Amino acid sequence: MWAAEFSCVFILFGVTAGGGGWEPLGQPYFDNSTKREATAAVGQPAYLHCRVRNLADRAVSTVSWIRKRDLHILTVGVHTYSSDARFAALHADGSDEWTLRVAPAQPRDSGVYECQVSTEPKISLSFRLTVVG
Repeated sequence: MWAAEFSCVFILFGVTAGGGGWEPLGQPYFDNSTKREATAAVGQPAYLHCRVRNLADRAVSTVSWIRKRDLHILTVGVHTYSSDARFAALHADGSDEWTLRVAPAQPRDSGVYECQVSTEPKISLSFRLTVVG
């Protein structure tokens, strides 16, 4: 009987309430309360905010931003992998927020972007940016 009670206690402490449901303890997950649509005026900065919970304990997992229309990798961690200097990843140490900044925003920047976490399996969340004139 004691083993059954121990298993039950282990299960209760083995999960945590996450973005929209129960998530395995230790696994990164997206905060589903994050706004996934943004609008910016032409010539002004545009910001897409991706919140990844429980990433701090996983040194091998990185957050990347991808432009979906051409699958271009824009950023990995805080490093920019685009020749277009308008794109940058903003992240404060210890924060769970990873922000893609496009400055200044242009109409051609409108579209879908993906925030990816390099877990196994990979997890991703789509964001829509609309740039208005």
